[in-house]
Amino acid sequence: MVQNRQKKKNPLYSHFDEDEPQDQAITSLTLLEKLSKLDFWCGDEQIHLTDPDYHKRYCCLTHVVGLPKHPATQLEMPLTPYQVEFVNTVIKAVTNPGHMTDEEWSRLAHMFHVLKGRQMGFTEIVLRIIQYFCFSRYAGKNVGIIAATNGELANKDLRRFYRLFHNIKDVTRGPVKARKLYIINDTTIEAFPASEEALTGDTNYACIFMDESAKWKLVDDTPVFNSVMPIVRMNGADLFLVSTPKGPLKMFYKIHKDPQDFVMLVYDIWRAEGTIYTREQIIIMLKTTKEDPNQEYLCKFTIGRDSILGAISDEDRDDAVTEWDVGLVNEEDDGYTEPDDDVKRNFDN
Repeated sequence: MVQNRQKKKNPLYSHFDEDEPQDQAITSLTLLEKLSKLDFWCGDEQIHLTDPDYHKRYCCLTHVVGLPKHPATQLEMPLTPYQVEFVNTVIKAVTNPGHMTDEEWSRLAHMFHVLKGRQMGFTEIVLRIIQYFCFSRYAGKNVGIIAATNGELANKDLRRFYRLFHNIKDVTRGPVKARKLYIINDTTIEAFPASEEALTGDTNYACIFMDESAKWKLVDDTPVFNSVMPIVRMNGADLFLVSTPKGPLKMFYKIHKDPQDFVMLVYDIWRAEGTIYTREQIIIMLKTTKEDPNQEYLCKFTIGRDSILGAISDEDRDDAVTEWDVGLVNEEDDGYTEPDDDVKRNFDN
């Protein structure tokens, strides 16, 4: 145990209380520094099968945090190839290529428009990317999560984000309170409902995650984007605009048609074949009459049951099955309410 050690005067750690045990502070800072040097993913797809304590190896942040769980079986599974591709795209995009000064590079906004099929794990992977950058790129700044007009989906995303710190609790300043989570390097992650007033006040944002932004129950979501985009461009912030499509309407669709500075990425349900779903499961999903398969799974913007990129035939409708269930719930819907648990109770108190 370290004795009579002076507290660091680094402004990033100025929040430590004077009566906080010095050895605990030093331990937390050492862990924070160690995490900041890890790669996002080491690429080992078998380690969780051979070593039950794999998260203690500190080979990469993904393994320290713990692997994602299959939505139906709840079994741990390595990152899928399309998730690895997405992570690599983001990390490459935000890395200074070297021909700019750090100050010039910091003024550039990095914006990602992710059009994806339902239940492919993109909320999970974006939250993990945010966590990864909280130890470096976002350190000492704010991160905003915007989702659903009632704020419940944003709250759920923040609780999910907090769960990612289960194996590294020492780097957070207690549980989530008042829709905020604090990391000991003075990084603040906050959840907001989708509204024009979401990010008024402190604008020191390094990242904004707008989850299921095509599905917000707003007649016109332009004011939300008009309030967010100046903050993104002024700060050189990262912006993750992620959603399953919801008709050829509103800003998510407009950006799809006119990307401008956005990095455009598309991942339909077939990218999950052989990892999250079998081919047979995907075929059943595409035949369901409960949702529009073109919209929910194939990344097509539709009006009713017909896609603007191609109509669904009568034969397709006649062959459709009426039910499909592999134990999933639609957590992406605007009105989704998460079941109560210990994290939620801590969050609400």
